[in-house]
Amino acid sequence: MSFSIIALVLRIIGLGFERPLVKALGQGRSSIAATTLYFGIGILLLLPVIIWQASTNPLYFADIHIWILPCVASGLIYALSFHTYVYAMSVGEVSYLTPLYATAFLFLYLLDIVFGTASFGLVPLGGILVVMLGVVLLNLKPGADWHKSLNPLLVVRQPGAWGMLVYAFGLATGRLIDKSVANIAPPVAYAFLDNLPAVLIGAAILLFRGRLSDVMSLHRERTKIAWVGAVSGMGAYVMLLLALRDLKPSVVEPVTQLSVFIAVGMGGLWFGEQTRTRWLPSLLLVVGAVLLLWKG
Repeated sequence: MSFSIIALVLRIIGLGFERPLVKALGQGRSSIAATTLYFGIGILLLLPVIIWQASTNPLYFADIHIWILPCVASGLIYALSFHTYVYAMSVGEVSYLTPLYATAFLFLYLLDIVFGTASFGLVPLGGILVVMLGVVLLNLKPGADWHKSLNPLLVVRQPGAWGMLVYAFGLATGRLIDKSVANIAPPVAYAFLDNLPAVLIGAAILLFRGRLSDVMSLHRERTKIAWVGAVSGMGAYVMLLLALRDLKPSVVEPVTQLSVFIAVGMGGLWFGEQTRTRWLPSLLLVVGAVLLLWKG
């Protein structure tokens, strides 16, 4: 088994555990403090890597004047997205919100069409239909009126759903910007600066409210959860970089969607969520995402 495949498997596991860990961190606490702490630890973990890479490569930041503005722009978008994501996970169900993330690939595909970098095709169109069907079926619950459950508008009424949709759209928009400088910027340094605005903005809001100490209080109360969650999330990103050395993005991204099933299972095990009716829509959303990412 190649190292890239091992990295891909570790990425799937990391992302699968990251969503329930984020919920465990933010549940019953300030989502702004949780976001600031979570992403603060994440960028702290990246800092030694950046220092090492910069010290061994004198040209590490040579092209920063080219990619810094797009990085700041996407970082501000991600800041809003990350804060809504942590809020959504803290109030909603992991097994409901995690599959909903697949809408990010729908938004990304539609944005690619708007900006002329993609065109309509039968396979992506099938992906759109499958994603929409999966979203609608997420509302089904045992004993509920299925006529009312199949109302697509019911999605945004679920706890945290609007936050996850904002997160998905923000990620799609940010990725569109990121693609323009992906071949120029050092990935780890770019990730650090991309995540930094979420931490700075969160800290500024808490400071303005006189509640900056909430971050340290949360860290003391949930130290293990915060660090394991940050390692899972940031580790999954590092595993992505390693997997892409030998594997194509068109392979890595679709296979990564298997992490959805881990998160749904963890939602049931850790939080007692009723997941019986979540597996089929989760499967449909994963299949839809794969079709939207299909390059073959």
